[in-house]
Amino acid sequence: MVSFSIGPLAVSTARLLVVMGFALALLVGWLVGRRSGRRVDSLLTGMAISGLLGARFAFVVVYLDDYLASPLSIIDIRDGGFYPLAGLVFALLWAIPHVWRDRALLKPLTAASFSGVAAWALGMSLFSVAPEEHPPLPPISLTTMDGSSINLLDFRGKPMVVNLWATWCIPCRREMPVLAEAQQREQDVHFIFLNQAESPDAIEEYLLDEDLDLANILLDSAAVSSRLLLTRGLPATYFFDADGTPVEYHIGELSRATLSHKLRSLR
Repeated sequence: MVSFSIGPLAVSTARLLVVMGFALALLVGWLVGRRSGRRVDSLLTGMAISGLLGARFAFVVVYLDDYLASPLSIIDIRDGGFYPLAGLVFALLWAIPHVWRDRALLKPLTAASFSGVAAWALGMSLFSVAPEEHPPLPPISLTTMDGSSINLLDFRGKPMVVNLWATWCIPCRREMPVLAEAQQREQDVHFIFLNQAESPDAIEEYLLDEDLDLANILLDSAAVSSRLLLTRGLPATYFFDADGTPVEYHIGELSRATLSHKLRSLR
């Protein structure tokens, strides 16, 4: 499981695990630190903030061109654009001078940090689903906007980005211009938009209101694709190779930089 659901919307499990790991680190730091009379809660908070900022900074640097196209997206962390290893390095750099000044902090801080990171890593290994464990591209027949029938397998031959969405889904609406732009730019990739149980009229009205030009909009009137792809909420985006084998996935809203990061796996 890579997400949990709040109604029909999906929330990343990874974010919840970060919060739980930090809470455990605070608890362990308090238990170990009280024996030596040292409190490490403020230091742990500083490490957490430094780690998050460092992990985000590293990701932004790698995909700077994408973020410069929409600078405000740099501070919008809902896209999940982080490099955890960079975050650990920044957190360590924050802790070193404090421990250097007071060596008694080393034991509670080490115990707390190890507990938090271990809990996060264990949770990720238990709840994350590897791409190869996802179902392959399902052989389902869907309807185009003009009423024709098409099988999803007909798109094989090029790498595919399959987006499950609906017009009532606010994160879906926010990410759609990013996907529309990528569809125009990435001619060697099929971008397929599987609308979940809405009418063509509702979709047309949305496209006109947002001035979007999308190809490959398919109507999934019974939301069969979400069941076959084990989708837990919207938006959800799946990345398949030219044979229909799952390569990557993303639960929640995509930014331009995150999409570029995921597209690398298809090349």
